Amino acid sequence: MMIKNKITMLFITGIIMACNPKDVVTSDNPEIINPTETEGTIKPPNNLNKLLIPELIDTRSRVTPVQIDIQEGNHEFVKGIKSQTKGFNGNYLGPTILMRKGDDVKINFTNLIGESTTVHGHGLHVPGNVDGGPQLQIRAGQTWDVTLPIRQEASTNWYHPHLMGKTAEHVHAGLAGLYLIEDDNSENLNLPKTYGYDDIPIVVQDRTFVNGVMKNYPVGQKDDLREPTLVINGTIDPYVQVPKGNVRLRLLNGSNARSYKFFIKGNVPFEKIATEGGFLEAPVTLTSIVMAPGERNEIIVDMSTNKDVELMAYYLPKNLSKANPNKDELHRVLYLQRNKHLEVKNKSIPGSLNMIQRYNPSDVQNTRRFKISNGKINDVSMDMNVINERVTKGILEKWIVNSGRHPFHMHGVSFLILSENGGVPKPENRGWKDTFMPNGKGEILLRFDYEAPDEFPYMYHCHILEHEDHGMMGQFTVK
Repeated sequence: MMIKNKITMLFITGIIMACNPKDVVTSDNPEIINPTETEGTIKPPNNLNKLLIPELIDTRSRVTPVQIDIQEGNHEFVKGIKSQTKGFNGNYLGPTILMRKGDDVKINFTNLIGESTTVHGHGLHVPGNVDGGPQLQIRAGQTWDVTLPIRQEASTNWYHPHLMGKTAEHVHAGLAGLYLIEDDNSENLNLPKTYGYDDIPIVVQDRTFVNGVMKNYPVGQKDDLREPTLVINGTIDPYVQVPKGNVRLRLLNGSNARSYKFFIKGNVPFEKIATEGGFLEAPVTLTSIVMAPGERNEIIVDMSTNKDVELMAYYLPKNLSKANPNKDELHRVLYLQRNKHLEVKNKSIPGSLNMIQRYNPSDVQNTRRFKISNGKINDVSMDMNVINERVTKGILEKWIVNSGRHPFHMHGVSFLILSENGGVPKPENRGWKDTFMPNGKGEILLRFDYEAPDEFPYMYHCHILEHEDHGMMGQFTVK
């Protein structure tokens, strides 16, 4: 890992720019039946905008480092009207970077935004010196040459800035992208896996617009920033044409502060197949999912029998225990239009997805308690010069988290939920996770397998970005 000065712009070759609309149909994939030239097209829905699909950088066959510019941008959320934004290799958001378990992925992040930032791999199990936390600043004009050792199972993760006091502002401007990991299991499972065709990334954010222009992040914002308009992959009021058959949606709640209840209009059931850290052991049939900031879920929607479907969301109140979703807070996330000329071979979803080696609570060697209240964790505000916890590498720990309404996230590991408010975790939550909002108190089991020294500790924090920026965060080492 190295950070070096780089004043001149990089000449980038072999990189696909992020967030440009593109139809991805891979004709050499035997699972896909492509339309013929004479079959025509399906008329798009009225008054909706084509969903932008972040472009894919596949590192699995790549020898040279991936080159990523952190740059200023001008993104058109509304056609013909530009908003000041930031992006990775583009105007807003960044490319989806596909990696494989067992590979060492080299990425060069060059900072062209005129101020310091960082790039944290949210969900990655990597040592502290490449985690991208607040200590790993990329100053203006510098390049961070990082090698990420990918040793975890297939999962949907993301990357975003993590500079103390600037995280919320930089993410709000558009600095976020997806890391996808594949492995032997994921490649062999009978699941939708053609990116942008039947495997769709869904980055959900909320923003404010005045005359079509996105409002910049409010200077000095300390409380939760909750805004009225949904933006999906940088698109307002989006639709996507999908093939007949099973379609996979990779949901990321990339909002600064807002939680959502997602469902399909008409309470159409779907299958949840994965949490943040990987596949569930088996699909779970649901009609809704609640997601806090930072959480990811993968779901399968059956488009073989449903002509078109609408993915909807309720905006949830700050205190989930005091109010039910209000019909006035109901919003469409994405219109999925089935294109009869596009088809995948109808398949049943595998009944078995993963084998999770569950921890035995009797093997716990250390217990820690975390209480989030009054803008602090355990009555302490974040101090960059203080290590709050010291963890021994390789031992099983139990963390008891009393987080209330705050989504709790820690770096460098995935965990298993032992209990939620005194009860067993729901079936859909019995997979590997890295972000947890029990809406009360929960217990989790976790083991850290990588080192994080005093110079580059891991973070634990509330994933409401305004809260972590203003002190609701702590540091811990692993040795």
